[in-house]
Amino acid sequence: MKVVYGHLLNYLLDKPSPAELSKKLFQLGHEHEINDLIFDIEFTPNRGDCLSLIGLARDLNVFYKTNLDPNIYKDDIPNLEFNFINKAKDDCNRISFLKIEINGETNPYQDYLENYFSDLNIKKKNFFTDISNYLAYEIGQPTHCYDSDLIGNELTLENKLNSSKFQTLLGKDISLKGEDLVFSSNENVVNLAGIVGGESTSCSVNTKRCLVECAYFKPESIVGKSIKYDIHSDASHKFERGVDPLCHEKVLRRFIQIVKDHAKIESIELYKNEPHDYIKTELEVDTEKVGKIIGIDLSKDKYLNILRDLGFIINKKLQVPSFRNDIFHQNDIAEEIARVIGYDNIPKKSISISNKSVKAFTSAEDKLKIFLVENGFYEVINSPFSKEKIPNSILIDNPLDSNRKFIRSSITESLVNNLIFNEKRQKDSIKFFEISDIYIKKNDQNLKVKNISLLVSGREGHNYIEFSKKLDKKYLKNLFKHLDINIDDKIIEVKRDKLNTKIKTPIYALEIDIEALSSEFKKLNYKRNLPQDFISYIPVSEYPSSYRDLSFSLRDVNVIPIVINKISNLSFKYLKNAYMFDLYENKKDDITKIGYRFIFQSNDKTLTDNEVDEVIENIKNTILSIDSIFLQEF
Repeated sequence: MKVVYGHLLNYLLDKPSPAELSKKLFQLGHEHEINDLIFDIEFTPNRGDCLSLIGLARDLNVFYKTNLDPNIYKDDIPNLEFNFINKAKDDCNRISFLKIEINGETNPYQDYLENYFSDLNIKKKNFFTDISNYLAYEIGQPTHCYDSDLIGNELTLENKLNSSKFQTLLGKDISLKGEDLVFSSNENVVNLAGIVGGESTSCSVNTKRCLVECAYFKPESIVGKSIKYDIHSDASHKFERGVDPLCHEKVLRRFIQIVKDHAKIESIELYKNEPHDYIKTELEVDTEKVGKIIGIDLSKDKYLNILRDLGFIINKKLQVPSFRNDIFHQNDIAEEIARVIGYDNIPKKSISISNKSVKAFTSAEDKLKIFLVENGFYEVINSPFSKEKIPNSILIDNPLDSNRKFIRSSITESLVNNLIFNEKRQKDSIKFFEISDIYIKKNDQNLKVKNISLLVSGREGHNYIEFSKKLDKKYLKNLFKHLDINIDDKIIEVKRDKLNTKIKTPIYALEIDIEALSSEFKKLNYKRNLPQDFISYIPVSEYPSSYRDLSFSLRDVNVIPIVINKISNLSFKYLKNAYMFDLYENKKDDITKIGYRFIFQSNDKTLTDNEVDEVIENIKNTILSIDSIFLQEF
């Protein structure tokens, strides 16, 4: 979300500098970048309450004095007689409508409204829609504006099976399919609820009578719909993350006030459907438990002050405000306290973890994983959803991604995608495996099976014994030759003709029910030495790698360990890896030759030949400083 520094400052009575404000936002967990005094903030999905100026200022209330009450219309509002039928109360049990009519022309936008469009370079639409868009930015509650003359006096909200065309107010034609939560008028869909309204009933620059819809949709009723129809709206972004169910009257009174600031109001009427069944979340006031979770001695006064500043109401119990739909238990309260204190300000405490160099693995699945890892395989974890429809695949009713509508009925397809990704990054030895549940339809039943899939392609390994050997069907058969199981007929060759690659190296895959292998591994008494040092993740570079091959000739075979040690300890810039791929002993001339491959890559750029050659010269000089060794270049 983009927030203009000056706009946010209007809600902070204290006036922190951009640098100070940035520091506090990071402390609260709101990562961001700043460009031309515009904060581009990444909020975690559970913090939908911060997706507005007031929401963000409310979070900053723990550090600064704030003004969280914008000017709203305070007079009585007559009731609106409106034929609204709600057939989807499980998805939307709180909704209000404001009917407002203006007379004459609108005045030029006041600074607070004009600056919203100019500072964020947002295009104006029409008077009522502009106010709706600004309100979502200011308060965080999406509203939708219908032209009252076009919508009539009847509206229905329902989950409806659709198979019709729908033109959005953005001018995009979409084909409705399956069941969707929609607003209909006279049997015609006029609004894809919580996502986007329709062109047929939208406001224009000529609209004088407007019907404003203000609703609370359960996030799970909205999630996935924007992806389904490839519509990325601000409304869906907010509804998916949860909005305040109790803010409707305040929002609509603010809407009226903004209209009043710019036009003469002829009439206003309000329809409210707000049942009194809202259940407040309450938690025990437990400073001792929260202190233990954080690892500090927490005073009750500090605990209460922080939570009050964040909008919590404290009586005998702790009442969670309606805008915080992410707070459920004491761990959540501990997180609130910790981020206000600052994680960097929590004292460090030493912990003691026993270090056992050898671990016995009792699970057959664990034994299988370790066996594969020790044979050079990498475990991968992929999405359980697939875009491919194959026989017996199961269609998802409401997919999060319209490009992945099916549950995987095979793991191998995912491993092929992993292979292509790695081959494009110059990986020439691919050994992958994945263990996952798959789902298939059989005899009108959905069945779950846990499979293991292995996929290999390229060289067997990066050493002089395996460098020239290819990963093939024979390799997979030999891998499990000590097991009492026949896998010959289950190994397949994956054809490359439909893959997005120019590489021709054969691909072989094996996918079977894991029980077939794990039952064999149950018999093994398996132990493994654990690493003594911490293994840190190294990001994969997006830039291509280069390699150079050098052949060293040695008159004394006893020098080989010295060469290996020297090369393994090289730390030249851009040198990513080095391994021996050839070893040849010429007994006639009493000379031993070893071939080494040096791989170069940068995380920041594509390397030039000159940059690689410069490092190669340094490597040559280092190795040639060893007695009885000379160089033969390829």
